[in-house]
Amino acid sequence: MTSQYDGQPEEKVKSFEASYTFDKEVRKKEGKVRLLILIFIALLTSTYGAWNIWRMIEAVRSPVVSIKSTLRSYIPVPGIAICGNTLDRRPLCYQSAFNAADDNYQLGASCDAYFTSHRMDATSFVNMRGFDNLTGQYCYILNPSQVVNGSYGANPLVFDNSTQKIALALWSNEAANNTLGSITQDRWFFFGTFTENEDPTKTKFQIVKMPSISYIYFERIEHFSAMKSDAIVGTGGSSGITEPRPGAKIVYDTSFTSFAIEGFGIDSHLWELLRIIPLNYVTDPKTNAQRYPVQLWLDRIEFSLLQLAANMGGFVSILSAGYFILFGSQRVNPWGVIQRYILKSVPPPPAMYTPSVVSYSDAKMKPHDIETGSTSYSVHRTGSVADSPKSADTYPQSPEHQLHKEYLQRYSLGSFTAEMDDPKIQRIRHELRAEVQRTIANELAKLRLFLSKYYLKDMVKTE
Repeated sequence: MTSQYDGQPEEKVKSFEASYTFDKEVRKKEGKVRLLILIFIALLTSTYGAWNIWRMIEAVRSPVVSIKSTLRSYIPVPGIAICGNTLDRRPLCYQSAFNAADDNYQLGASCDAYFTSHRMDATSFVNMRGFDNLTGQYCYILNPSQVVNGSYGANPLVFDNSTQKIALALWSNEAANNTLGSITQDRWFFFGTFTENEDPTKTKFQIVKMPSISYIYFERIEHFSAMKSDAIVGTGGSSGITEPRPGAKIVYDTSFTSFAIEGFGIDSHLWELLRIIPLNYVTDPKTNAQRYPVQLWLDRIEFSLLQLAANMGGFVSILSAGYFILFGSQRVNPWGVIQRYILKSVPPPPAMYTPSVVSYSDAKMKPHDIETGSTSYSVHRTGSVADSPKSADTYPQSPEHQLHKEYLQRYSLGSFTAEMDDPKIQRIRHELRAEVQRTIANELAKLRLFLSKYYLKDMVKTE
């Protein structure tokens, strides 16, 4: 005998596969849209990456300069080159003590060892070659980092607690008789400063009238270039520098003041007193120690390789999030805005097995209760059904239970066990059990097929 359920699961599987097969045109359109979006993302990524690389190259070529100030207990004395037509006598150098008067310049310690003892050729200075009558110029160099014997760096001349200013006395065999009332013609001299790292012959000069008293105020600037590692990690490798160290480019920020006078009462052959004084030095009132300000210029590469990587990572993450919003994530949500609202290619949910009657578990009845007769009601051989605390009609009836109840009502004679052994009932029971098993197997196969197609492509494999 053929059951009414024979062949039905196969038809359901076929209809399921047919309902979840994407239309070829929809798939083709979706593929084109994906390709266009991926090309657009690739163009955006390459453009943004090229712009960031250009930024890093420009940051290395033109670093940002950060300025900080520090106080030191001593600083080197700037070098100075002097030239003049009338300076035919060797100049003198003095280390003036603090609060020493200008007319007491000779009371300071001598620093003549740092002055050249011989006359230099004016043509050796690059910036003097444009002037006339260079052969008549007398030139001298005060090099605080090199004494006369040529020992570079030995006991350099510095400003410290013992020296407030350097006084240079410029002499000439020609007498300046201004103090005697007989005014002589004005004379001129040239001077220029240089650092310990610069070539004195490339000094830039300015001209000063004498006789006069002149002051050179200066502030020391140390410029540190960026390190090679700054191009990778940034932040400026020299940011912690406070003490003197090699490799810095030294610059002097100078200001000059000169006061013309009639002459010096000390000596008529003295034409110029030139003083070199550090600017804005600080005196500690407790220790009376001097502290000298130094500006530090530090090159900083503000856009490094690490920042480039961080920018690219954030940009790619934003584009990836936009792509998942448009097309969904295969693992979490395989359909995005494009499939839902534009192409409308989202497949309907799979058909679920929903029996027309409530299961035994929902009805709080078990097949074993029916077979053993331990139901909420009892059957009597008289053919009547005894009342139970709850009527049998209040419980949902399964197909097997309905058939069994109808059979009991029709054939109330005979023992309960003999009635249950009837071949017709046994056949129906076996058919129902087989149908339930086939239905469960088919639903599991459908669920597996659905998951393997749309959610877990790499994790679930169909047999």
